[in-house]
Amino acid sequence: MNAPMDNLRSGLADLADDVNPADLRDRALRTSRRIGLRRTALTSALSVVLLGSVGVAAVAMTGGGGGQVVPGASASVTVAPPSPSAPPARPAVTGDHYFHRAVGTTKLELFVLRERYSCGTPDPGKCDPVTSTENLRTITHPADDACPENSVTVSPDGRQVAWVVTADDPSSLSGDLMIADVQGGAVQKRGTNVLCLGTRSLVWTPDSTRLYVSKLGNEATVGAVDAATGKFSPMEHDAWKEAETLATGPFRGTVHDGRLTVTKADGTAPRSVAYRSEHDTDVVVMAVSQDGRLATVSVGGSDPTRQLDVADVIDMTTGGPVEFPVGKVTRLWFQADGSMVVAVGGERGKLYRLDPDRQVVAEITVDRAELKNRLPFQVVLG
Repeated sequence: MNAPMDNLRSGLADLADDVNPADLRDRALRTSRRIGLRRTALTSALSVVLLGSVGVAAVAMTGGGGGQVVPGASASVTVAPPSPSAPPARPAVTGDHYFHRAVGTTKLELFVLRERYSCGTPDPGKCDPVTSTENLRTITHPADDACPENSVTVSPDGRQVAWVVTADDPSSLSGDLMIADVQGGAVQKRGTNVLCLGTRSLVWTPDSTRLYVSKLGNEATVGAVDAATGKFSPMEHDAWKEAETLATGPFRGTVHDGRLTVTKADGTAPRSVAYRSEHDTDVVVMAVSQDGRLATVSVGGSDPTRQLDVADVIDMTTGGPVEFPVGKVTRLWFQADGSMVVAVGGERGKLYRLDPDRQVVAEITVDRAELKNRLPFQVVLG
């Protein structure tokens, strides 16, 4: 009799974790041709044509889950011999910061702030970003429905957005899974009884084809939903938790009985340090860095339906809090390369991009008045 409720409690607790993912798939196809050219003294030349495409996926806090993520790009180029006097071109750096804001009681507007660097990989203090903000689409929902704001997440390829709406009771913590193109168009219903709890209730797979979800029925059920068809594939809880964690990063964390513990996605190789929150309240681990060294702990965790601020960033090698040159961090998004984006308390309308050594690379100013008091729900650096 207690097994369903035990599964439900376990599933709901797991939804509080959030890690930023990264997944990389590279494909390259090269062809070359020799073309004989008649010349007076010499008759030899080589032309190489390279066709390449690279797809990069990453994800909520949201957080995150979890989550994440710029679409892949394809290009055809002719490869010339490198010039000994010209250094190789550095790759462009990009960032997508996703915001939403409520409009009345039945609408949620989705925005993206795009961050670009014409100088290539920026060095701290030497490269100012160029930013632009775009209104992507408007999500409609039942009056006073909290699920869309809590669950909305953009796919790793940056093309789709998913969220949960309550079917009948706006106070419900579960509802219908909706998926649509970020640029507009029809909304497709892809599931029912999907929970919208926690800091990352929906987690995309790195290839943007499925979502890891928890469903509420006669008993708690976890699994993956096909984004194109809505087909739900149930999974064993441990396998689901491992897959969900790997979609957002290689580590997960928990706080229990005065200990903060970080493990690999499969629950092995635990690393634990002493930790108690202020006033000894319940908290959750919101994110763990890609190397497992840093973990962010929430400000309170008793209400899983709200976005939570960061109380502490803990160094798992020392057990001590991490200091940041920009001040007290209230939101943090880890990236696959060790860099991060942070928000600082009292500085609404501004974000900081930090390198893996926590040095400031750039300040990102929110340029839209309606978003000045909003924080991103998802951040992806490329």
